[in-house]
Amino acid sequence: MPRLWAFAALYVLMVATPAVACSPLPPVLAALPQVSVAIQRDGAAKQVINARLAKTVAARSAGFQRVCAKQIKAMAILFVFDNPFGGVFHMRNVLGPLDILFVDKAGFVLDAQTMEVYSKENGRAVYSPGRVFQFALEVAAGRLGTRVQELIGARLQVKGVIPQ
Repeated sequence: MPRLWAFAALYVLMVATPAVACSPLPPVLAALPQVSVAIQRDGAAKQVINARLAKTVAARSAGFQRVCAKQIKAMAILFVFDNPFGGVFHMRNVLGPLDILFVDKAGFVLDAQTMEVYSKENGRAVYSPGRVFQFALEVAAGRLGTRVQELIGARLQVKGVIPQ
């Protein structure tokens, strides 16, 4: 009888817990070239990270959706728009919190925000700097420092494609 109860409890837990499928590195992201991105703020040490370069509509639309939280912590995505862009970013199907830097055409960080995973408390928030931008850099929350807003005004430079 205890086995039956254990099985029933396991079944209820499996049915009641929504399964969110994730992928360590979805094909659309795996196919993107990597670039070296330097972030420099006056009086602070330069930070250099590698990022996937999302220049196509398909790559920008995919973003970090359905990427496993462990993989999100290890990567970054640099979104590049052909023209100044005034849209918003969302966290639908994203499995870990992200920091986002909105960057103008000259490479200066206009705004920096932390985007939270959707929940009952967080609802369906969207994120935008409230003005047009040319680039957006998404990284795991906290990877660039605990106070991402301190990067507003920093300079972002793409150093080039990293050979694969």
